[in-house]
Amino acid sequence: MRSGRCALVTGAAKGIGRAVAESLAAEGFDIILHYRNSEEQALALADKLKASRVRALAVRADLTDDGDLKTLKTVCDSFGRPDTLINNAGVSLTKLFQDVTDEEYDYVMGVNARALFKVTRAFLPDMLSARFGRIVNIASIWGEIGGSAEVVYSMSKAAVIGMTKALAKEVAPCGVTVNAVSPGAVDTDMTADLSPEDRVATEAEIPLGRFGKPQEIADIVSVLTKRDSYVTGQVFSVNGGWKV
Repeated sequence: MRSGRCALVTGAAKGIGRAVAESLAAEGFDIILHYRNSEEQALALADKLKASRVRALAVRADLTDDGDLKTLKTVCDSFGRPDTLINNAGVSLTKLFQDVTDEEYDYVMGVNARALFKVTRAFLPDMLSARFGRIVNIASIWGEIGGSAEVVYSMSKAAVIGMTKALAKEVAPCGVTVNAVSPGAVDTDMTADLSPEDRVATEAEIPLGRFGKPQEIADIVSVLTKRDSYVTGQVFSVNGGWKV
């Protein structure tokens, strides 16, 4: 049954974004699936969600491109203005600090921090006018504690956490909540390139002894999108006890 709610999920074609989109659709949300490269997966997911009797639309956009972002906003307005924004799109970089190029720095910060800022800025006014909105940002354990050889990625996710806390205070009087979910090691494309040895070593550091599943992140995101919520400005660490 449709809920009358609409969510935009960025980076929705696979991994955590896909799990979030499926979870919200199961709760009756209409879903706008943003993707950049994974067209086949995004279109297939849109068809799957529509079969479950919710409205779904897949939209391609490079969130670092102002023209693409403007087009995304126009399409979303025509489909149904989202009252819920899940900022999930992101990229990673594993490299020693002194070897990171200016171009790599700009790319990671551009996608993970600047684009998140600009997407939120584009969609927030409608929420403020409606005096209701739910924003959930996907951060990372490295944004909380820092990761060796992932300095720029850690910087970008720390920026997400800072934005979450500050914006939550600013928009709470208008009925908009802003929270972050901070995953640890999760089975997604970002961890798929780990060698078997590195995976075993990482699992040994996690008290629960395993990587998380995208659905386990999506479960927390779903809670934070509820219409009745007294939670804002919080960062929910979902990491199997890796950081306590």
